[in-house]
Amino acid sequence: MDAREALIALNMVEHVGPVRLRHLLDHFGDDPAAILRASKHQLQAVRGIGEDTAESINGWEKSVDLAGELKRIADFGCRVVTQFDEEFPPSLREIYDPPAVLYVKGALKPEDKNSVAMVGSRQTTTYGLEVARKFGYQLAYTGVTVVSGGARGIDTAAHQGALTAKGRTVAVLGTGIKIEVTFTPTTRN
Repeated sequence: MDAREALIALNMVEHVGPVRLRHLLDHFGDDPAAILRASKHQLQAVRGIGEDTAESINGWEKSVDLAGELKRIADFGCRVVTQFDEEFPPSLREIYDPPAVLYVKGALKPEDKNSVAMVGSRQTTTYGLEVARKFGYQLAYTGVTVVSGGARGIDTAAHQGALTAKGRTVAVLGTGIKIEVTFTPTTRN
């Protein structure tokens, strides 16, 4: 198993988030595969790793379908960018808890450094949609990449505005590619 596959697996292990992963990588010399090979006792020696987390990591093969995830990545036409890759966005490196992996479909470009995130409600007003479209348009028109989720409402309007301006957008999926998200519209009184 290479480092990329190990990071994908660790990203799927229950109780292992970005902060704990950073502690583990610091302890194991930036070798994610070594983390997966470590004994429960070795894992518990790491700051912030308790019994439950150590057990989850130690038994990762029982709960993580790595082969299935690698197949999904290929089937969706994605690729994985890790913290160790030069392509990993510099602004994400600067935050306290950067994600271990990014699933990318398309390209991450240097001009994405100039970006603005726009997120908002799925259930919004007409005014909110118009403003999000207008901001998305104006930002993209000036060369700023619009980053948002793929949700209905404000997120979609921001992307639509950017695309109308023939600008660049990046959609961030909070759930990953394995999770199917369904949206059930509700009526407003």
